[in-house]
Amino acid sequence: MENSIWNGQLLIASDIAKEYTLEKKVRKASGDKGLRCPDSDCQEPILRYCHGEVKDAYFAHLSNARCDYAKFDKINIQIVRKIKKILYEHFKENGYKVQLEVKIIDHHYTHLLFELPDGKTIAVEIGTQQLSKNRMDNINEKYKSKGIAVKWIVICDTKKIVQENHTYFLKRYLLNESKNKDLLVISQDGLEIAQYKSDPNRYEYNGRLFESENYENTYRECSPLTSLTFEDNELSLKGFIQRYNTWLNKKQKAFNKKIAKLEEEKQRYIKLKQLQAQK
Repeated sequence: MENSIWNGQLLIASDIAKEYTLEKKVRKASGDKGLRCPDSDCQEPILRYCHGEVKDAYFAHLSNARCDYAKFDKINIQIVRKIKKILYEHFKENGYKVQLEVKIIDHHYTHLLFELPDGKTIAVEIGTQQLSKNRMDNINEKYKSKGIAVKWIVICDTKKIVQENHTYFLKRYLLNESKNKDLLVISQDGLEIAQYKSDPNRYEYNGRLFESENYENTYRECSPLTSLTFEDNELSLKGFIQRYNTWLNKKQKAFNKKIAKLEEEKQRYIKLKQLQAQK
């Protein structure tokens, strides 16, 4: 667990580990049983602070409590915890108002919660290939019922060329049903972000569907994590949408050029047939 309450103030485990003097005070508070679980419904709220050479700093219940926060923490695998902290540090260093593990929907803790300059709140959830459709739907429905926008980031290989109809469901869902119909993927080391967005157009001519040799069906960019930001209240690589639209226009022009060439060939063929018929 990342969060604890001490003397009415919120403590974040990864922040405590950065400063020896603060960690010393928190360890004493932990020994005095002064740390509390931030979940108001927790039945065994006493926490302990843990930090060593193998595991990063974290909080844990002194007793095995019936607690939403404890259940949430238990199902969060190590890679999700790692990436969550990396993203938190990235946005915090860039001046964003961001919180770790906040309970804003029933029986669930949001990985990252942002308050943007215009006052809009955006929840960010981190997923992997193991996330089931039912759990994803349950989380999305809870946010929707509260009127809260949610953005998913998937932990996976950022080098992959993602095909919409040949990938696992979380990725496919985001390409089809997320607000911007885009997909954000973060590498397992947290150093790179890939963003994908499918081409919604169909390229047909005389009932024939054309596939481009030079353009994929999904546009992709891969950049260092430092490029990840908010633009128009949407989590995105800086300037991604503008470059995506430029790519779409180039693809459409290439298709139009191909069709124009086919029309020229068709007209030449018709004229040739007419000449042959006149002989």
